[in-house]
Amino acid sequence: MILYRLAARKYIHDVSGTGARLYGGRWNPVGSAGIYTSEHISLAFLEKYVHASAKENMQRIALLTIELDEGAVTIFNTDDKLLKKSWADDISYSQWLGAQILADPAIVAFSVPSAIIPGERNFILNPAADHFHLVKFAKVVDFTTDFRLLNKLLD
Repeated sequence: MILYRLAARKYIHDVSGTGARLYGGRWNPVGSAGIYTSEHISLAFLEKYVHASAKENMQRIALLTIELDEGAVTIFNTDDKLLKKSWADDISYSQWLGAQILADPAIVAFSVPSAIIPGERNFILNPAADHFHLVKFAKVVDFTTDFRLLNKLLD
């Protein structure tokens, strides 16, 4: 399985989950480390965009390609039908659920539905997992896009 992560160039090589641990996220509370990734580059871009406070946050970013061997690591897939209907609007609920999953050292990654694009998935990697060393952080490349899009979105 191939996953993608977009981040500021200066943080792209940090695979400790420190940012998520310090600030929390939709699927992890403050204090719980995780690395947010997406199944598609376009979804990773949109996820980065919704958290950008300025156009500058979308410049000087890099794309990290990540490989997970589904046969070698445990990936937990959340069942969308079992999630509370208002999960996308209830950060406390999704953070609580994510904290439970991240607390299991057997789970290297877990998939969750995207709040931005229904039907697509994000994956949160667990840097504290017993077999995290099996995650392959492949190539990093500078990420560029047609900045006409950003100019329209961030004006």
